[in-house]
Amino acid sequence: MQRTLVIGYGNLDRGDDGAAFHVVNRLRERLGHRPLPEDDSGLETLEAETAVFVPQLTPELAVDAAPYQRLVLVDAHVTAEVRPVVYLRLQPEYRLPVVSHVLSPAMFLWLVQAVSGRACTAFLVSLRGHCFALQRGLSPETSVWVNPAVDRVLKLIDTAPAQRM
Repeated sequence: MQRTLVIGYGNLDRGDDGAAFHVVNRLRERLGHRPLPEDDSGLETLEAETAVFVPQLTPELAVDAAPYQRLVLVDAHVTAEVRPVVYLRLQPEYRLPVVSHVLSPAMFLWLVQAVSGRACTAFLVSLRGHCFALQRGLSPETSVWVNPAVDRVLKLIDTAPAQRM
């Protein structure tokens, strides 16, 4: 079985932007791991299959992700996409970030592969966000999609061989 790392990212202080934190913790519970407190990323205790939560994808995080053969990135989106939970396979893409320490999922994957020296299978699971106000907690519209997002992540980490999707 491929070693998988699930990385949720977002801002807990901006409502639905913190959706990945809730997905990560629900996933950790279902995998038999302790939920993360809000002040713990989970990076200090990486295990063979685990889920962590960080504010954003950064170049330094690529070093932590490099030993894994599969990555699942989880975030919130506000694009024109109408589906409440979107998932797709990522392809690495070298593109300089607009801000020096903020990376797109495709650029993050490129950097992980550059650090590791090998290809890595990666997916993005994204929940539609509805409220990004300065507040803690999810909107009712987004919170109902946490469990379906966890189900999707579980399918990706349990059954998705490298060539699928």
